Amino acid sequence: MIELERIDKEIEKQSEEVRLAEIRVYDKDQYGKGPWNELKRLQQERELILSGVNWKHHGSGTVLVEDKFIYALLTGKWRVLNKNKWYQSKSVKHFIENYVRKDDD
Repeated sequence: MIELERIDKEIEKQSEEVRLAEIRVYDKDQYGKGPWNELKRLQQERELILSGVNWKHHGSGTVLVEDKFIYALLTGKWRVLNKNKWYQSKSVKHFIENYVRKDDD
């Protein structure tokens, strides 16, 4: 539960960053999506924590799930460790239910 409290605080801080970024860029045609992307990554991490699967950070924006799957937090793409074929999932929940838990059966 400590991990969940920590990620909730980070999401709260990042939500404030997004709000401020929206104010700064309201009149711009082109701007970076950094704060929005970071908020989405944090929300995906929260979903992983709530799902109860074993995961850890693997690299830049990716996590290693159950020591077998690599999942990209921002895009929702995933692949099997040591394979090069990437697949698309609808969400973290969809990925866990259909691939991680199904693989355990």
